[in-house]
Amino acid sequence: MLDLGIQKGNTSYEDDYKAKYLSQLEIGSEITGDIYVGELKSKEIKSKEVQEFYIIITDHKNKQKWICGLITSAYFDDDVAKIYGEKGGRIYQLIDSISHALNGTELNQLESYSVVFDTFRQTINERIEEVTVKSVKASNQNAKTPNLQVVKAKAFDET
Repeated sequence: MLDLGIQKGNTSYEDDYKAKYLSQLEIGSEITGDIYVGELKSKEIKSKEVQEFYIIITDHKNKQKWICGLITSAYFDDDVAKIYGEKGGRIYQLIDSISHALNGTELNQLESYSVVFDTFRQTINERIEEVTVKSVKASNQNAKTPNLQVVKAKAFDET
């Protein structure tokens, strides 16, 4: 049999899941399920080019999903995209809480994170079996949407 990289498969597909977007989440809401990180794409906001990616958390048991578009600062080193998050920001909180949940690192110890996006995306999409994510109040008082905090994460066993 050829290894096609298939991790999970279903015999049937139904998309009658209740979807919530980041702007619809109430502070304190939680979801547990699969996590998927989409591609980093450029877009223009107020004549400025920014990078955006989506995180989708799918709870198959309760047939719901969160679809969260995240705008980030990004820079490129030799065509390698790196995302950047400063302490208190949405991207920082996501990266910091994932690292804490998976690796046991201390929360809020660093002032910022610089992350190779493709490695981040690939590791989450291929190695994370399940996450529990909570919507938390953003530290930026002007933010219109909550931040995402990973409170629990389980990686697939290495074989």
